[in-house]
Amino acid sequence: MPLAAQLRASKALDEVANGRSIRAASKLHQVERTYLSRRIRGVQTREEYNESLLKVSKALEDKLAKWIVIQGQLGYAPPHARFRAYAQRLLLKSGSHERLGRKWVTRFLQRHHEVRTLKGRAIDYRRLNGATEVTCNVLFDRLALREIRRIYSRNRYNADEFGVMEGMGENSLVLGEAFKKFILLKDAFKRAWISVIACISADGRALPPLIIFSGANVQQQWFPDTEDQPYKNWNGGSLF
Repeated sequence: MPLAAQLRASKALDEVANGRSIRAASKLHQVERTYLSRRIRGVQTREEYNESLLKVSKALEDKLAKWIVIQGQLGYAPPHARFRAYAQRLLLKSGSHERLGRKWVTRFLQRHHEVRTLKGRAIDYRRLNGATEVTCNVLFDRLALREIRRIYSRNRYNADEFGVMEGMGENSLVLGEAFKKFILLKDAFKRAWISVIACISADGRALPPLIIFSGANVQQQWFPDTEDQPYKNWNGGSLF
């Protein structure tokens, strides 16, 4: 039953408990009399019956949904396998020996529309932790300076960095808040990586991207054959 219908039914039941007739309460709140009569006799609703069949109680599922939201806000959104393993451990701690199947997470998401599967994007934990309210306010305070506002849009450039990491595969699928399109995941980034810096002006003009390779792992194919050109002859920032 939709939430709005549940609220109307609850109000109708309260009216009956306060002395109003079933017929009057049904008409006032637009709820079927048969449904009200069954509820008064103690007959379970479909939702209550289905809840009795759940391996994980509704109360625990609600807490798990909130846990997903909190983990996402901390930068540790869980993938399906880790979430199911966490739920399984809580279930065992509660004294139940039920085993959660492979499709349990899918059914969990069908019951909790506030969370869903999202694409996770890895980001250095130092960048994520550094994006605080204080640092953001400092940026906007500087943009509000008279000297900055005098700069033409064509002369204002913003640079952004994108890292391609060695040994890093596709962004993983994780669980997070339903209203988001993707979610950021903290990563220590303890791998060799290549930085790609993009730069675009406030009026939409873009500069050619700058690609920075790791200096600690230089590969021979990056450079031309300089066997006849000793390093001491390199000067002025040119190879030749």
